[in-house]
Amino acid sequence: MAESAANAGGGAGVYMALVMQQTDSIPESDRPSAGPPNSGPPDSGQAGTPQRDAWLMYAGRGTRDAARTIMAVLIGIFLVEGLGFSRSELGLLLGISLAGGLLLSFALMFAGTRLSRRASFVVIAVVTSLAGVLLIVTDNIWLLALGSFFGAYAASGMHVGPMIQLEQSGLAQVSRASHRTQAFSYLTLSSAAGRIAGAALVGIATFLIEARDFDLVDAHRVVFGIYIGLNLLTVVIYALLSPAAESKGVSAGSSQQGPWVNPLKAKARRRILRISALFGVDSFSGGLIFDTFFAIWLFTQFGVNEGTVGAVLIATQVANLVSIWLAPKVASRFGLLNTLVFTQVASNLALLGFAFAPGIAVAIALWVLRGLFDEMDVPTRQSYVMSIVPEDERDVMAATNNLGRGIGRLPSTAVTGALWASSVTIAPWLTGAGLKLAYNAAVYLTFRGVQPPEEGG
Repeated sequence: MAESAANAGGGAGVYMALVMQQTDSIPESDRPSAGPPNSGPPDSGQAGTPQRDAWLMYAGRGTRDAARTIMAVLIGIFLVEGLGFSRSELGLLLGISLAGGLLLSFALMFAGTRLSRRASFVVIAVVTSLAGVLLIVTDNIWLLALGSFFGAYAASGMHVGPMIQLEQSGLAQVSRASHRTQAFSYLTLSSAAGRIAGAALVGIATFLIEARDFDLVDAHRVVFGIYIGLNLLTVVIYALLSPAAESKGVSAGSSQQGPWVNPLKAKARRRILRISALFGVDSFSGGLIFDTFFAIWLFTQFGVNEGTVGAVLIATQVANLVSIWLAPKVASRFGLLNTLVFTQVASNLALLGFAFAPGIAVAIALWVLRGLFDEMDVPTRQSYVMSIVPEDERDVMAATNNLGRGIGRLPSTAVTGALWASSVTIAPWLTGAGLKLAYNAAVYLTFRGVQPPEEGG
């Protein structure tokens, strides 16, 4: 099993080395067109306030992430402890979920501007809700595999999936360049707030089990009913988006004209492919350490219940809120690239300490400390990648990034399930943290010469 992890990590390392060989120069064709700092749609209200569509995206993200947190905390315990699936079967089901998200992301990328963002948001939210129903009505592994494929049972703390690429390009569309990082900070803040709410809702399962004598399966299915309701609420939110959130199409003479989008013909394709490949390494690493496996770790290693796991996640998300709020201020002083890289270095060092924590108190303290840095890179990374390509290639950048992250994530849950097949070990934590530190170094060395226009690039 350790050999499997080493092989997976080694493959990612070779892939990253190949990417690094391409970094000696940035061709002129990769450079984004440098418009005025405040180019793009005007904000409504006071300066720096995104448009109404941006606020709908924030509301959708918060509601969706409340639901995703319920799934992340309960799905592993529900399937393994409740329905009696093995950890290998759990890893397989979560891997199937990631494959489904990857396929849909792939389809959306090639469809480009030919599909409405609003329609895409609504359809995906409806399908996710229907897939949640299967967790309530069946324990058949094949039906659950079908639901996992279409319904994002792999509710990773790392933001991957087709919804993310829709949000990323859509939010960049309605925000000024000078306030783009702040807009992505708001999006990430709404995500953290949603996960706090979701972690609190998880405690309902513990209440039903301890105070109402529900068995584990029935209690968890009640909370999955709340999960379905939250996803249906996002259907309503996304249905309210206006045409302003839609892509304006491609400019005259763009390489992206035609019935479908071809990312290999993008002007900034080298830059897009390089950073997307590196994001794949980061995503594989994150798949080894996300919230579902964290919940199982506390449950098995320290004997804590679902309510305690939820409380730890609440504390972690409060720490995230502080760091996310500070992210635009830190980035304005030190730059987007420096902020997204070095805060992750601090996060990964805390993760290494968590793996060797001698008791529950130290483990919780290190996990929350990690939360102070872990998501400061999210708004800065999203703002950075949207700034270093021409406006009409933002959809391609968002989609290719998402595919890179999806491909990287795809084998990671199965690898962790295999590592934990016979016993719970620290191997996933060590492998994940080590690869993430290598990714941090690779991103910095590859893109340290690429500055966004608002930073003088």
